[in-house]
Amino acid sequence: MKTIHYQKLPKSVTASIVTVGNFDGIHRGHELLITEVVKQAKAANAASIIVTFDPHTRSVVQPGAMQPVLSTLEEKAFLLTPYGVDFLAYIPFDDTFAALTPMEFVENVLKKELRATGLVLGEGHTFGNQKAGNKKFLQSDMGRNHITTFAISSLSQQNTVVSSTEIRKRLMDGDVREAVQLLGHPYLVSGKRVSGLKKGSQMGFPTLNFLRPSINKVLPPPGVYAAMLDFKGTKRPGAFYFGNCPTFDGRDFHCEFHALEFMTEVPADGEVGHVWVHNMVRKDVMFSSQEKLVEQMKKDIAEINNFFAGE
Repeated sequence: MKTIHYQKLPKSVTASIVTVGNFDGIHRGHELLITEVVKQAKAANAASIIVTFDPHTRSVVQPGAMQPVLSTLEEKAFLLTPYGVDFLAYIPFDDTFAALTPMEFVENVLKKELRATGLVLGEGHTFGNQKAGNKKFLQSDMGRNHITTFAISSLSQQNTVVSSTEIRKRLMDGDVREAVQLLGHPYLVSGKRVSGLKKGSQMGFPTLNFLRPSINKVLPPPGVYAAMLDFKGTKRPGAFYFGNCPTFDGRDFHCEFHALEFMTEVPADGEVGHVWVHNMVRKDVMFSSQEKLVEQMKKDIAEINNFFAGE
């Protein structure tokens, strides 16, 4: 799969099946759209394209408040890799783009730039200025551009509609297991490796340190989590911590990972590591001494080992 600017589709692509949205988190509801796009594209001998926006549309149409996101553009690309999608096309979203009418979006983006012959939509999906690209518009006007539409019903789970909004809420509340159930996969946190202070090594728990993701990236409450480090196709279980180390008088907010198994290859400084967060072990607390912290870390690791043994 290639990540491209929406105006940079290779000229060799003459037809495509497209779906459009923020695709924040690439959750189980999105999966229905994505697999339908790939299916219809193969049937039509066309390219499969997932179109997303950067930044999130809500940060532009509802200015003044930072929009928290589950996935950066790079994380979306990583999450989409297993599906067999041909292109992730991103649209730099701004006020000018938000002002496009539905017909302008169809003619100038879907038809002209992406050569779309089919559009896969979720139930109730709208697009264009003031959400005027609704069901009525699709039924009456899409045929002018010879674009076939495919509608997919919304996915519900235990009377909850699977949505990015619901997943964000659960993560911020610390309900990681519930968020993972809605996502359909562990929560992905990607970050560049940086040099640490070697505190973990001094205590017998060497860690890989990572920069905190972008400030609007959703993270559960600071603490210790059962997680997997994914690097070059190899996954290893471990303890994932993010916070500011209150026991050591506080540090800048950062992330660090302690592998429970030996890893032959790990990210070098500046390289990106992908951490799959499975479950919360405990929230961050200040300990009265380093010895008390070490004692708790041993318990944390035992709990994480038990968790993955059960998984």
